[in-house]
Amino acid sequence: MSQGQGTGTDPELPNGINTNLAHSARVYDYWLGGKDNFPDDRELAELMIQAIPNMREMARANRAFLGRAVRHLVEEAGIRQILDLGTGIPTSPNVHEIAQAAAPETRVV
Repeated sequence: MSQGQGTGTDPELPNGINTNLAHSARVYDYWLGGKDNFPDDRELAELMIQAIPNMREMARANRAFLGRAVRHLVEEAGIRQILDLGTGIPTSPNVHEIAQAAAPETRVV
């Protein structure tokens, strides 16, 4: 893995996105089968899978729990306003998609 020298060379990326240094959100995206990751993210993700072979399943289980928790809050507890705090990369289905599928009037920020 490179040591984060520079900010990448892709002109399509926002300024300040360093593609030469693994980032936890992009590593998680890789485990989930996402497309928003780069070689250093994938390299770190694979090293972690070597140490924890069921890491992909753990990431998927985490996402599944999020879905169950949001559905419960909306369907069972009647919550209609959700504040979604997180630093990850949006992954479908996202909180607003889950909540609004259960109750379209739910507001998610």
